[in-house]
Amino acid sequence: MKKILMILAVFSSLTVFGQREYTYNNKGINLFLEGEGAGSREFGIGGIALTVGYQFNPHIFFGGGVATKFGGDRDFKREVREDLGWYDEATKTYHSDYYIDETGTYHAYQSSYYINECGEGGFSDMFMDFFIDFRYNLLATTRYTPYVDIRSGFYAVQDDGSSVFEDVLIGCRFGCGEGDFAITAGAGYTFRRLDYEVLNNQHMFLLRLGVEF
Repeated sequence: MKKILMILAVFSSLTVFGQREYTYNNKGINLFLEGEGAGSREFGIGGIALTVGYQFNPHIFFGGGVATKFGGDRDFKREVREDLGWYDEATKTYHSDYYIDETGTYHAYQSSYYINECGEGGFSDMFMDFFIDFRYNLLATTRYTPYVDIRSGFYAVQDDGSSVFEDVLIGCRFGCGEGDFAITAGAGYTFRRLDYEVLNNQHMFLLRLGVEF
């Protein structure tokens, strides 16, 4: 019985601690150091991001940052439709009634689906993300607060040029102590345009964990 009462007392004290009002105004320059991972059925990416910006009031933060990430693909197959026909240069018309293959054999036309194996997995590349970040804390006076984070930017892939990405995340901020330091965690959605032959326009599930100070 004593153990149960002790557990209830500890739980009650933690609840009061978590819900009591802050005695400071969260405002000024804030930094976020975060690790994140995102994935789809075809592709995965993860790394570390540093964001620096200004907390205008306990609700609104706006800043920018940079991240270093690594990505890799998985073993997968993709259906690709290939119309088998031929183009008549003399009449400038496309014929779909028959085609002749590379051996000179005549075939009745058909529309075929080929299963192309797109890689064996293990592909790895480094991404450098550059982004702007908008974060809104829904509550201002409690230690626990849900927040919404929107991130938009572009990234470079070694020497292969650059592309764009968009993140939308919903999370929870847990304030520690009486200062700006806090632990943040959230989940959301990210869209990343990949300029590869077999991987592009990746829609991925996103997880992010970090600290604010």
